[in-house]
Amino acid sequence: MTSAKLKFLATTLSAAVLGGTALAADLPVEQTPVFEPVEQVSPWAFELGGYAFIPVSVEGTSTVDGGAVNLDLGPQEIFDLLQFAISGRGEAWRKRDINDGSAFGFMVDAQYVNLGLSNQNIGPRSGGTVKADIRQGIIDSMVGYRFPSLLTGSGPDQRIEFDVMAGARYNYLRQKIQVTPGLPAPFTADLGGDKHWVSPVIGARANFIFNDKWNLVVRGDMSGFGVSGEDLSWSLNGIAGYRFTEKATMRFGYRVYDIDYSDGTGSDEFGYDVTQHGPYLGLSYRF
Repeated sequence: MTSAKLKFLATTLSAAVLGGTALAADLPVEQTPVFEPVEQVSPWAFELGGYAFIPVSVEGTSTVDGGAVNLDLGPQEIFDLLQFAISGRGEAWRKRDINDGSAFGFMVDAQYVNLGLSNQNIGPRSGGTVKADIRQGIIDSMVGYRFPSLLTGSGPDQRIEFDVMAGARYNYLRQKIQVTPGLPAPFTADLGGDKHWVSPVIGARANFIFNDKWNLVVRGDMSGFGVSGEDLSWSLNGIAGYRFTEKATMRFGYRVYDIDYSDGTGSDEFGYDVTQHGPYLGLSYRF
């Protein structure tokens, strides 16, 4: 093979090698895909909390076995009679759109209070006693709809949310009086008893949000409407909220609550027509 042919062959091989290298460099390199973690955001917002409704006034009429007693209790009498009280509220709202409130939700509100009185040294020879046991429990289960938010400022933290709610209210009421005058039967007496009933309840709420810390809720509801012996019960609440952490909110305000219930007639009448009002204190946690 001549030197000219050798040069031509070497030149051809070099071009082929260089061309293959350039072509390989132009081909895409297969890489292992990297997946970014996707944050799982729940479409629901939950809020749980406890609160205390502290009546400073109780006015009305309590009727047991046909005997009516007028009530006019102030703070001192109420605290003397108070045995136990507990209350709590839970809400779940489905998010509709960012900064646009929620479309619908569910609410459960439960309250229980126990008042007791025991007077001794009454009757003949001061050997008798009178004991009174009054208990009231309420559980509200409601569904709600939240209208689109109304912006009141330049940012989403300044707005008004308006909700309407409807559902059922379970009521428990005990009025029992035991009289032992220090004499044998039949002079002793056990009066009253327990009542349970369910009635419809409707409500509305306006939430004025001033910034990311403060808000004011004006909330009211009505129940009864003549169902199960409950003529009409209602409550009105004005509650300010201060969010001191991202998820925890302190609540304080004032509440008025009125109940009008009656069952039976004559000597069997059992009734409770009372208006209570006083401060409201609570703590809630959102997640």
